[in-house]
Amino acid sequence: MKTKLSLFSTLCVICMAATSCDDGHVDDPVFQHNAEGYNVQITGTFRSQNTWTGNYSVVAAAFDEESDYSLIQKVLPSSAADDMQEVIRLSNIPAQSTTVEIAIVNSLRKRIATLYRYEIHDTYDSKDTIRIDVGELNVGMFATINRCVLQGTSTNCSMCHRGTNAAANLDLTPENAYASIVNVPAEKKASIMRVLPYDASNSFFYKVITEGDENVSYSHLGLFAEEKYAAFIDIVKAWIDSGAKE
Repeated sequence: MKTKLSLFSTLCVICMAATSCDDGHVDDPVFQHNAEGYNVQITGTFRSQNTWTGNYSVVAAAFDEESDYSLIQKVLPSSAADDMQEVIRLSNIPAQSTTVEIAIVNSLRKRIATLYRYEIHDTYDSKDTIRIDVGELNVGMFATINRCVLQGTSTNCSMCHRGTNAAANLDLTPENAYASIVNVPAEKKASIMRVLPYDASNSFFYKVITEGDENVSYSHLGLFAEEKYAAFIDIVKAWIDSGAKE
């Protein structure tokens, strides 16, 4: 009887010890499909990962043609140095995947923006590892706003705001956009900054795209009417309120 009790006590202690080791912390968060599929290794240097805030993440992910929600994804570490080359591995990518991307997703894994895209062809053998080198990629919050909004195909702010004849003397060409809006007085209302770090509600840029302004000859409110741009209203606000970092 004592032997049985001793054995039972030992098993209880082992179970308790095993349970206490799981504190819920996940060092390498990955969402993935369980079915066997492709393996991918992505190599690259990713700049400004730590500028993202709010409910958005920079991820390596796989998508199919039917949905904007990732089938599998891995969050890029925000602590990585800008000059450090990283290797990201995705395993068991579902066979229906058509692209592997470096993307911005929200907390529901919905794709907001694609920063790099690699197409998976039917000729690939799922037993092989697909190796992708993205080189150096700026994945920062402002870089994404600049690329997808200021230079976007539908919004394309820089079409009117460029060069010496830029509307409102605001040059939003890729290389000049940041210096032209952050801590710079608005041409149409000099009492307010175009972008005032940590204060979106008092930034002329944010006001123009969310409320409009009687001093502006062209209404900018419709620029974000398309669903794929709607999320950028919140991203612009989060970027400014978190310090408007470059």
